[in-house]
Amino acid sequence: MGTSTSFRAPAVPRWQAFTTALQQQLPFERVQSELFNAGHDWQAALAEPAIATFAAAIFEAHATLAERLRASERPEQAIQQVLSSAREAATAEPPSAAAALAERAFVAMLTRTAAGDTALAALDGAAAAERFSAARGSPDRFLSGYLGELLGQYARHVTAREVGRLTEGERAMSVRQTRALTRELAAAATEIGRATEVSAGSADAVRAAWSEAVSGAFVRGARLPEARA
Repeated sequence: MGTSTSFRAPAVPRWQAFTTALQQQLPFERVQSELFNAGHDWQAALAEPAIATFAAAIFEAHATLAERLRASERPEQAIQQVLSSAREAATAEPPSAAAALAERAFVAMLTRTAAGDTALAALDGAAAAERFSAARGSPDRFLSGYLGELLGQYARHVTAREVGRLTEGERAMSVRQTRALTRELAAAATEIGRATEVSAGSADAVRAAWSEAVSGAFVRGARLPEARA
């Protein structure tokens, strides 16, 4: 756990289409579509049981993290404890190439919910617990938020690795432009995940529904907008 395979733009048509869309600066909707069309290996990795275990841990944290935060000396300690438990549970499953993305998304989701626009280190446990309880929403929404965070991590990873290509050649982009594009694609992928429903009746239900939710998000992300008449 804790490492990820790069899946670096292999020489297959679907990844070539994505890198070409980036290099030729095609319309954003096309680039987004190719991002999700290309990610067959990543879709499979993100749907694996080890990653579903992190999703189940997010579901459980929805109900338990506020109390952990109140009881902790520092809120970041509570989040690290939850992460450690999730990581340990995931080791019971076959290792996943997407483990590092899942962990980053896990911490980001819990930290953002507990801290909002404030640095988590600036809050005590009680304040973080109050913010978390107010911002977490329903379990379904919280799970969809995690899927969104995970897809944002995916988009950021596979786009950022192509920066070297994007800053070279006749149509070279500036580093500032490539960073902006990476952020824009990550934000779009995050919204796609947030709009995807994940069953949240129980931790076991989350595990059972996770693969289908990831698949549905990739289908939605790959879909181009319908042409207007």
